[in-house]
Amino acid sequence: MNRDRQKRWLQPQDMAASGGPGKGWVSLRRTFETFGKHKVLALVLFLAVCLGLNGYHYVNSMRKASTIVSLDYEEAAKGLTPSKTRFNIYEIESAEVMERLIDYAGLQGVVSAGALNKCISVRATHNRNVSGNVNFISTSYVIEFTKSSAIQKRSAETMLSLLCKAYREFFVEHYGINHSILSFDINDLKFNDEYLLVVDLLELKCEQLKKYVQLCKRSNKNYRDPDTGITFSELEQRVNNFFDYDLARLRSYIIENGIANDKTSLDAMLAYKIQMNKLVYDEHMAAYEEDNKGIQMYDPSMSAVVMIPTEDASLKYYMSRTKTGMDNMALHADAQLLGATECTKDIEYNTYLIDKMQGNTPRREQREKADAMIGQMEASLENLASDIRAVDNSFTSYKARNYLSFRDSHMRFLDRIAPANSIGVAVVLLAAAFAIVFLRNLIKRDSDV
Repeated sequence: MNRDRQKRWLQPQDMAASGGPGKGWVSLRRTFETFGKHKVLALVLFLAVCLGLNGYHYVNSMRKASTIVSLDYEEAAKGLTPSKTRFNIYEIESAEVMERLIDYAGLQGVVSAGALNKCISVRATHNRNVSGNVNFISTSYVIEFTKSSAIQKRSAETMLSLLCKAYREFFVEHYGINHSILSFDINDLKFNDEYLLVVDLLELKCEQLKKYVQLCKRSNKNYRDPDTGITFSELEQRVNNFFDYDLARLRSYIIENGIANDKTSLDAMLAYKIQMNKLVYDEHMAAYEEDNKGIQMYDPSMSAVVMIPTEDASLKYYMSRTKTGMDNMALHADAQLLGATECTKDIEYNTYLIDKMQGNTPRREQREKADAMIGQMEASLENLASDIRAVDNSFTSYKARNYLSFRDSHMRFLDRIAPANSIGVAVVLLAAAFAIVFLRNLIKRDSDV
């Protein structure tokens, strides 16, 4: 009887006072006992939560696709495009690129460019400073496309692939090599009615085309248009033939027959050129004579002693003669003499033109033939420029494949289900359930007391 009364009155709080475990420890022990009794159920729920989260992550990952775009041209390291303008990766989200993407995906009327823009995110693969205030210029970027509910026909991978295609075309069209020099308008020649000036303009355009073709040839001399089979070497030969034969024949015919629309104005212009060339000639010759006087006054003994020890590429010493003021004056004198010679040639040529124009009176059929020849030259040059443009567009597209490169980042199955994330969330939920049971036991103990 006394022993039962003692057991009944010996409660946990009395045990705590007497040095035994308190109510918190009793509640914790009972919580463990509860989970121990239902450990199979707890394990099943834990696994169910993990599998559910794995499935959620997998389904959600199928709505996303990413790729890495790399800028593979020299100017990219300076933050520039191939045309030397400032590069901006965020133009991939521009309305023009979005409109192209909508056309390629067949989503006209389904989604707007603004809504599609929100599906794209861009970030640099490296976003840091090298040192101090010097920014690191990234040449590669991660592009991610997240499929929205409005897009049901296409997968995220397909939309990302079409986005890369649209951006590549946009980039090449806007930032490839400048092709404006290939544009040729016959109406440009109508601003000058004088025959010789028209020939000069045709010659200038021919020179521009020749330099352009030579530049392309240096980039890839073996390139051949896949459609026409034309090479840059063939185009260069055509430009040379046009310049050496066609234009030369036209100029010679006009000069020998004295063909001009207004001989008075033409003679006045040529006389003015002769006068200006004479003034320039006098300036060059005056500078040339002054340089020669300076050279004669220079002490020749100084050039013999101005020798310095120098090290060559093989790290061997030799005595090198350094340049003196006499050397600089000699170079300057040569340049002045060359300029004077050019002026003399221009004076002789313009004088020859004046004599021909004054000494010949062209007949109507000669003028008509000159007009026909100019028309043929215009058509030939336009066709030549068109062929160059066609081959160059093909070559630019060929090179553009190396401007941008895309590397898809395919996710593994484990990355898609994110097991570590799922287990972590399941552990947090299990801990929360344990805490709830513990608090419930603790509150129950307080109410029992």
